[in-house]
Amino acid sequence: MNDNGVNRINRCQPGYGASCSLCCGSHNYAMPPEMIQDMFMNRERTCSKRPLQHMELACAEKLFPDELQCPNVGMQETEPGVLCCLVYGEHDRGEEFESFFNGTCKTFHCPAWYCLTDRQVLFAARLMGDWYYYALLINDIESVQDLCARYNRPEDVSAEELASLKSDLVEFFMEEDGK
Repeated sequence: MNDNGVNRINRCQPGYGASCSLCCGSHNYAMPPEMIQDMFMNRERTCSKRPLQHMELACAEKLFPDELQCPNVGMQETEPGVLCCLVYGEHDRGEEFESFFNGTCKTFHCPAWYCLTDRQVLFAARLMGDWYYYALLINDIESVQDLCARYNRPEDVSAEELASLKSDLVEFFMEEDGK
């Protein structure tokens, strides 16, 4: 946070190829990350051609049946590999979108926005550099804080520790969301 207590770095798209849409169910697909990414890349990006789809419309088998799987998550055209909302950027969103946004998107509480500093978010983004593991890491507040306390730079984390961390993050995610 800066001197005014405001985050300057967007936790959802901090740069370095990292992004997060965990709140939108980006990881709630019963398929490998590569297949999820292909699905996100193939979703229509032109909002005017794409009707607003509600969260109840799951488009694939869910890992966690009671959790959401937003059909509006996709990859940015300008930066493939970075997740975005395919309908959020529309200028003329209309009443249907406002209802959708206020009833779903606006109600999610992301601990990364309140518990992590900008330095910690950028450390995580540089360390992971993707949508899959970055999202898991910034939602494991203690791991991010521990890494930042032990290392000055992401480059100082060994390949072995990074591989172990990724495995632990996936295991933690499956256990937490599977409860």
